[in-house]
Amino acid sequence: MTQKNRVTMPGRLVGVLVVLGIQVLANGFLGWLLIDQLDDDARHGRSADGTGAFSFFGYLSLVLAVVLLVCGVLTVRPRPWARPVIIGIEGIAIVSGVVNIVNGAVAGFIGILIAVIVIGVLLRDDVREWYRARS
Repeated sequence: MTQKNRVTMPGRLVGVLVVLGIQVLANGFLGWLLIDQLDDDARHGRSADGTGAFSFFGYLSLVLAVVLLVCGVLTVRPRPWARPVIIGIEGIAIVSGVVNIVNGAVAGFIGILIAVIVIGVLLRDDVREWYRARS
């Protein structure tokens, strides 16, 4: 590869990687915590309505953490399909933030703001070029 064809990672994309890392840790921890609590309840004979939904969201959180981790790695070593996957997951975060706000959790605004910023960075031309650089 010659020096002319080399594309460097945009600086804003490093910020996105930091956000993805935080989301991986948060999703992984919260998913594990939720599943562990449900397991503890089941071992002690406690069961509540909605256990299936909580279990689903716990495992979904773990799956999203793994997918975000893979997408983060594939951002450093750019693969074109990683960008739309990240955008889709951030779209889910926006919907989650709206649900939080409707349920009275004002902190949902922070999640929405972060997701919108990440999507905005991923839609920039220099970032698109980064993901296309090795395709």
